[in-house]
Amino acid sequence: MATGKKPASWIPANAILTTLLPRFATPQRWNEYRVWEVWEVVVGEALARKACPTAIRNGTLFVMVSNSTLIQELQFAKATLRDRLNRKLEASVVRDIRFVIGRVSERTLRLSSPPQRPLPAYTEMTMPPLSRPDLEAALRSLMEARRKRLLEKGERGGGVTVRESGETL
Repeated sequence: MATGKKPASWIPANAILTTLLPRFATPQRWNEYRVWEVWEVVVGEALARKACPTAIRNGTLFVMVSNSTLIQELQFAKATLRDRLNRKLEASVVRDIRFVIGRVSERTLRLSSPPQRPLPAYTEMTMPPLSRPDLEAALRSLMEARRKRLLEKGERGGGVTVRESGETL
């Protein structure tokens, strides 16, 4: 890697962007672009999965909606939605909202994992009662062997979590 002075003709990227951006977007346009940033916060995660803004022109926000029933419901809430968007943007950006039916792309939202509950350490787990003595004996033998190995390693066997569905992670 060469260490030396930069040629005098080099201009930092931030200086170029600062010069170019005002030509491409006015402050009003920047506020319009922010609609995409605040959409999920304003409408909620469930609705954001079924409706998403696609364009904004002359103060009219175009929103793609996954089905006609939802469009009907959103028509009744149009004024409230517009006001909440403008309040979040802290500017009068959206004057009208038009809903159009279409395929809303699957987006990765901040997926929350299912509720999880920690299990007790494996060495502290007890044998569940079973109706078949042969299965109970086999399971008890497996649990004892596992406990013995964990204790030899000096582990408690914790860190296992089970989802509410019963699936072990």
